[in-house]
Amino acid sequence: MESPITGKEMKLAMEPTVLSFRKEKFEVMYHYYLCEDSGEQFTDELLDTMNLNQVYNQYREKYGIPFPDEIKAIREQYGAPASKMSLILGFGANQYRLYEAGEVPSVANGRLILAIKEPDDFIKQVRASEHMLDPKEAAKLIQRAEKIIEARQKNLWNMLLAERIFRNENPNAFSGYRRPDFERIAQLISFFSDGKNDINKTKLNKLLFYADFGYFKKAGVSMTGITYRAIPLGPVPAEYDKLYMKLVDDGLIQITSKLIKDYYADVFQGLQDFDASLFTPLELEVLEAVKKNLCPLSTKKIVDLSHEESAWLQNHEKRETISYQKFAFELKHFS
Repeated sequence: MESPITGKEMKLAMEPTVLSFRKEKFEVMYHYYLCEDSGEQFTDELLDTMNLNQVYNQYREKYGIPFPDEIKAIREQYGAPASKMSLILGFGANQYRLYEAGEVPSVANGRLILAIKEPDDFIKQVRASEHMLDPKEAAKLIQRAEKIIEARQKNLWNMLLAERIFRNENPNAFSGYRRPDFERIAQLISFFSDGKNDINKTKLNKLLFYADFGYFKKAGVSMTGITYRAIPLGPVPAEYDKLYMKLVDDGLIQITSKLIKDYYADVFQGLQDFDASLFTPLELEVLEAVKKNLCPLSTKKIVDLSHEESAWLQNHEKRETISYQKFAFELKHFS
């Protein structure tokens, strides 16, 4: 970004500071462009969004308020338009849509939205609002919720496995404030393998780490919602064996044993074409950077690079999980 004062290119800088939201203070890593000649600080829309996201994320986590992707997913599971969800929950006409777009709900509204994630509670809300709904419309919504209850009972094993993999936690600093998504993770594996690269487990774990933490460094949110743990071979998805088993069982990836030099290694391959439309331009930019800079490197070299990251250095002795908020902005091998 060029300085509006001197016209020279400015340096991107960051420093810890405290920002306020709803009369509360939150520690963030504040990003800005520095005009070195004048000492003035400037931001653009992208930096403003990332700085504010750090505040909003911590506020949502503190009070158990759902994140935009959760709010959208809750609505979509019932097949209801946002305007109808506002009506059912007693919000203003466009309020649910605004929450999906990123506006932070009040604590009361946030907890109400989280409550209807459970179909039984959604049915109660629909029945309480039947006097404002078309009878056929209300019946359709209730029927959809009842089918979800039936499906959950039939797929209890898959639900329990997902809870083990992702620890059944709400989005927080260790998931990059994002709801975990199996299909999105499989998409990243398709992107990195793409029929050309042999990606073994150790290398894949690092590629996912750099994609997630690299994106958080730019956007204040992770790409996949994976929680990472620091182990001797670097940062890895906390339950990576269970994660990959689930993706194989779902037919999203395949793992084959391949002779590499003088040993056999498990090689990962996505089974679906990478769909760029599922990702934002900034996400695609990060993925391309990780692929270009890290995929050509040997597994050992990538492991060595990950050992230079504070995310690993400060967590590996006790094999602790890694906070995105604390460590992503310190990422060394991602600009």
